[in-house]
Amino acid sequence: MGVLHLFGYLGRQDTHRFEGAVGWVRSRSNGMLVLDMSGLLGWSEEGEAAVLRAAQSPLAVCGLRERPAPLLTGDTAGPVRVYPDLRSALADLATA
Repeated sequence: MGVLHLFGYLGRQDTHRFEGAVGWVRSRSNGMLVLDMSGLLGWSEEGEAAVLRAAQSPLAVCGLRERPAPLLTGDTAGPVRVYPDLRSALADLATA
């Protein structure tokens, strides 16, 4: 399992760096990728879409807080698992 912590703002101008980071983590870990978004200050629609594209392989997202995430929490999210925080994500995924 790999964990990627996001900080700051994920906007259109940042999606290429985010996608590069996802590729880097996936190349160095086997299994589920966990995106910890507790440090994220905000994101654009393009940023959320980049996260959804990262779900081509198993993906868990945690730390959304009250941030709206219609693409990730809707019926079309597919293999995205959403957790309230990193601790609960790691505990659940460790038993899976």
